[in-house]
Amino acid sequence: NAAGCTSYPDNVVYEFCKLAKDTGMDVFRVFDSLNYLENIKLGIDAVGQAGGIVEAAVCYTGDVSCPDRGMYDLEYYLGFVRELEAQGIHVLAIKDMAGLLKPEAAHMLVSAIRAEHPDLPIHVHTHDTAGTGVASMIAAAK
Repeated sequence: NAAGCTSYPDNVVYEFCKLAKDTGMDVFRVFDSLNYLENIKLGIDAVGQAGGIVEAAVCYTGDVSCPDRGMYDLEYYLGFVRELEAQGIHVLAIKDMAGLLKPEAAHMLVSAIRAEHPDLPIHVHTHDTAGTGVASMIAAAK
């Protein structure tokens, strides 16, 4: 999608990015809510062709501090970040859409990403749904 969380034809995405960049937008957040790389590649390419800054997002769910809770463990996120960086992104966003990122998990996740990608800027975005948003941001910054 380009804006408005709806699907657009590829040519519309490319033209939107070009026009947005030409009229002053510089950073474009590109993401897929299911972290499906194939759905993100077009947006990364469109922003890149327009000369914009690609901020690719990892959509966070689960709990990396509790590895027994399914597929969304630390390695899942590290693997996805590796794939995004291989696409030539400029900034990584950790998009915690539901406010699930607890302080311990925030520290673990950001520290592990930083260890592998020391020069990649990281932007953590959360919602304070569970009341842990501020504590999670402090933990992510440590």
